Amino acid sequence: MRFDGMGTKYPLSLGSIQAIPLVVESGKPYPLKAAIFFRVNPVKSSGDQRRWIEALKRLDLVVAIDTQMSETAMLAHYVLPEHHYLERMDAISVVGDTVSIRQPVVEPMYNTRSCLEILQGLAKVVGIEQYFNFTMEQWNNALLGPTGWTVKHLKEKGVIKVSATPPDYSKLPTSSGKAELVHKGFALSGGHEVVTWVPPKTQPEGDRLRLLHGHMAVHTNGYTQNVPALYARMPENDLWIHPTAAAARGIQDGDLVEVANEYGVQRIRARVTEGIRPDCVWMCHGFGTMAPEQRLAYGKGAADGWFYPILVTPVSAALGQGDATVTVRKVGEKV
Repeated sequence: MRFDGMGTKYPLSLGSIQAIPLVVESGKPYPLKAAIFFRVNPVKSSGDQRRWIEALKRLDLVVAIDTQMSETAMLAHYVLPEHHYLERMDAISVVGDTVSIRQPVVEPMYNTRSCLEILQGLAKVVGIEQYFNFTMEQWNNALLGPTGWTVKHLKEKGVIKVSATPPDYSKLPTSSGKAELVHKGFALSGGHEVVTWVPPKTQPEGDRLRLLHGHMAVHTNGYTQNVPALYARMPENDLWIHPTAAAARGIQDGDLVEVANEYGVQRIRARVTEGIRPDCVWMCHGFGTMAPEQRLAYGKGAADGWFYPILVTPVSAALGQGDATVTVRKVGEKV
């Protein structure tokens, strides 16, 4: 049985990393003692950062495999540094009839390892190295085998087209063979057989505004804020706030504001714009880094993860971000 209920409590789920703090706190369905995080940073991105921090402190073993020091890696007992994507070969990527490969363009600069080498080392320690006795090139050649192409061809061409059978949409992989708007699996996962609208648990009442977050084309999630070229384009995020809401709080464009709710407090510059609803505020995800090793990004902007509760949504068991309201007050002038 998986700790996150995948396949049991949530039969339609693909996994739920945000269940970790809930299981650590409750000890159900069984106690968690260790966690290995591979290229993810849930402390920053999965809601209620304070709760995540306390949960990881309670584990006997936390291991982080990553290309940079993150908030999650800071709490790990062991950090296993992985090659940067420009230093390693990855598994082939397949989109429709198009196959591509990411291959190294520079030699590793520091004392790092590829993901496969890290897994092989761990597998040897626990006595299952026979299942990882291959190179990444051998792995990719095995995947390419049915196409008649090899890694050598991909290295030469970069991208190749392969013969692919178009999907048959006349019969879908459902019990009826058709698109199903009614499904018993929805009800078994805590929802309804018919997909219905579920209102947010919180509403923007009084002086509270609904907090929204999103992404911008400059950065990729929370992984590129410390890249010099991208940092120069967008060094920090700001808080979008409607002119009506800003005027009611004495906030002008560029002012330093404090965003707060029962989960956290952050400071960020305000952007007064009509591009947001009067009852909402918005910030770009990925900023507010707490890892000093990220020298450029450290302390720049605010992290939206401080304001969201840890919510496991019904049916999919996805991360229920977006269900939070905050107060906003001016704490400084424009610089």
